[in-house]
Amino acid sequence: MMLDQETLDFLARPLLMRLATIGSDGYPQVTPVWYWCDPTKQRLYVSTESQRIKFRNIQRDPRVGAVIDDDTTRDKSRPYRGVSIKGDAHEVMAPHDTLAMLVTNIVSRYFGPDEVQKAFQWLFVGDRVVIEIEPLHVAKVGAGWRGL
Repeated sequence: MMLDQETLDFLARPLLMRLATIGSDGYPQVTPVWYWCDPTKQRLYVSTESQRIKFRNIQRDPRVGAVIDDDTTRDKSRPYRGVSIKGDAHEVMAPHDTLAMLVTNIVSRYFGPDEVQKAFQWLFVGDRVVIEIEPLHVAKVGAGWRGL
């Protein structure tokens, strides 16, 4: 699935992703997460602890859904817009340095330059994993895409 430049620009903003995985009971389990979108690979990355339910769900069933939106509904002059994604997710199996770089890319989106290292040290502890999401279907949602 190719992400167009307008969508890549939107995903480059430090927004929150709501990641849905399929629980063992067959129902969706939704978690807000930070993410980073690699525009070259057109993949999204999130990081979590290996014992978290979202990771266990992905190990059992790689199908995920996600919504990322800009929540500007309070500003009536700019209707909201977002991206809805269906895709497959898997753990990134890579050397520690590569995983650290991916976590740094995620953290750097949400913290200022002088706070990144502290946030990284806070996040990159314990049994941390990085999950790669391959978008298979992407839909733009909301009136904000129409330039209103």
